[in-house]
Formats: sequence, structure tokens, C-alpha cells
Amino acid sequence: MKPELKNLVESYLKQIEDERNSDNRPQNLLDKFQITPLSPDGSDRLYYRVTAPGIKSFIATDASGCAEKDKNSSLSQNNSFRRIQQHLKKLNFPVPDYLTNESAGDDLYLLDDLGDTTLHNFVKVHGWSSNTIARYQEALKLLLRLQIDAAATFNPNWAYAGGFYDYELIVTRELNYFLEEFVINFCRIEITTAVRTELKTEFKLLADTAMLAPTNFFLYRDFQSKNLMLFQDKIFLVDFQGARLGPIYYDLAALINDPYTEIPFPLRQDLQAFYYDQLKIKNSTNPILPDPAAFAHNFDLFSLIRTLQTLGAFGYLTRCGKNHFAQYIRPALTNLTYYLEELQKHNADCELKTLNLVNKRIDLWQKESCRL
Repeated sequence: MKPELKNLVESYLKQIEDERNSDNRPQNLLDKFQITPLSPDGSDRLYYRVTAPGIKSFIATDASGCAEKDKNSSLSQNNSFRRIQQHLKKLNFPVPDYLTNESAGDDLYLLDDLGDTTLHNFVKVHGWSSNTIARYQEALKLLLRLQIDAAATFNPNWAYAGGFYDYELIVTRELNYFLEEFVINFCRIEITTAVRTELKTEFKLLADTAMLAPTNFFLYRDFQSKNLMLFQDKIFLVDFQGARLGPIYYDLAALINDPYTEIPFPLRQDLQAFYYDQLKIKNSTNPILPDPAAFAHNFDLFSLIRTLQTLGAFGYLTRCGKNHFAQYIRPALTNLTYYLEELQKHNADCELKTLNLVNKRIDLWQKESCRL
């Protein structure tokens, strides 16, 4: 732990100690606290659990690895996290509280401890029980409320890497990200100039089609089982610094097709139908309901786009030494094949011959190298 973060911890404990002394409950917390490093998973942040006798544990965060300012927004991930946390907190969404004020800065800070149980952990323990399905339904209700209620007063200027889910983001940071980081850098598959040109055309088709969906909703951009904490019988939101305004389908696809949990496909259809029913209920006051065919088409489209982005991320993170992400590539490739087929089966105008070819080459690479 950096000395500056330890000083922040000690300052907070001293504050608690002073308050206790004023209540005639003296206790020297500074001599008795313990610091336990936590796994950062895919994040560049370092997390530490701080415990001491008689107080609630809390999380000390070293986010200095995410302090680089975006050249366009002049904001870092950490700046966005604090601004969006304040926004969601004001709207009574379940997010961790800051235990340090803004004067301490956005790169080193203390947060509420929400425990260790993510939705991902819950699935691993309970499987696809009725209790697990109820948790997913709760998450989908929370997602829909978030998409609508958090969008109304969301300021796009809070977003460090752009406040909108737009064409450039789809092509550059999702579709081409898949091509560069997964296909070329991870799988080491050679892509000719001709294939690149053909993929460029198909990526443009996907992005153009995606941009037809309304984009005035709160988009979390990483609404998946490892970012949903179960604490005191509630779902809490974490890692929302990438939020912006965008379509409703992206986060829905991210949760339902999450490679971390591999939801069985029949259950995915049930959860998709559950969300659509909730959307119909919400539609009584918000005219946002697409017809079932349009909803299904957009879900398939954004499922494919999200899967391509996820594979890019898994390839990049694995190459960076975070090898535990490699185990999730196989289920993500299952998603890729499934949604390629679904999207083209129901949409004659969506022909993705070159992406199909690339997928077959990935499958061949996987079999020949006996990987995943």
C-alpha cells in the first residue's frame, strides 16, 4: 500500500477514534487495524480491506493506475467514477459510499465494504436455482430503472471517454478492438488487406444498424455478474466509470450473455422475455417499447457487438498476464457463433460472410492448438 493511501486510512481511523473519545469510548484503533490486499481481477486499481476492532470494515482504493486524463474530456476514469457515483447516489441507486471527501482527490480513496459476494460468486455456489433466477430478475429490474431514471439528469460531460455510445465507439473500441486484440494479437491469425477491407464494410453495417436504436438511456457498458455485488440482501453497483448515454440493449446483452456465468440458452430467453415484460409495464408512462420483432433483432445485434468487444478484452487482458481471463474465451466464442447465426437467420439484409469466415478460422485455430 502506498504511504499516501495508508495516511488516508490512518486519518479516517483517527476521525472515528476522536468521535468515540467524545462519547467516552476510547479505543486506540491506530494500533489495531489490519490491511488485507484484495484481487483486482481485470482492473488497474488496487483494493485493500481495512479491519479494526469494533468498526465496520472498509475498502482502501489505490486508483492511481487509472489517473490518466483523456485528451478530449480532460477527465480520468477516477474523475468519472466519483461524478457518476454522486449522480446515482442522489437518485437512491445502490452504490458504495465514499468515506473520504473530494478534497482527498479521486485517485486514492476509501469506500464502503460491500463484502465479497458478486452475482458471479452467487451463481457458482447456488447454480441455476430458483433463488439465482430471482436474483437475475432483480438485476434486470434494477437495470431498467437505471436505464431510464439515471438518464434523465445524466450529464455526458461526466464521462471521461465520451458521453455517448456512438458510431466511432462501436467501430473503434468494440469491432476493431476484437479484430486487433483477439484475432490478430491473441490468436495470431493473419488478416490480409482484402479481408480487412471486407470486414470494414461489415463492421460499418453493424455499426450503422446499431445506431438506429434510440440512444437516450443510461448505459453502464459493463453490466455483468462481476460488477453486481450482493450485500445485505440487495444488489449494489460497482465499476460504472464507463457509463454514458446509449441504447437499452447493450447492457441487457452484457448481463444475459455474460461468459462468466454461461447462462443456459433457454434461461437466457426467459430472462429476455422477463425484461421485455418489465419494459411493457414501464411503457405505461414511457413510450419506449419496440415491437417484439424489433426488440429481438436489436438484442441479437447488440449481443454480437458486445461479444466481439468482450473477446477483444479477454485477448488483451490474457496477453497482459491476467491469465484467468483465458477460461472465459470459450463461452464467449460460443456466443459469437450463436449470435452470428441468429442475426443472419432472421435478417436477410445482414450478411456477414467475412466475419463468418474469421469465426471459422478462430474455430480451426482453437482445435489445432488444443486451446481453451
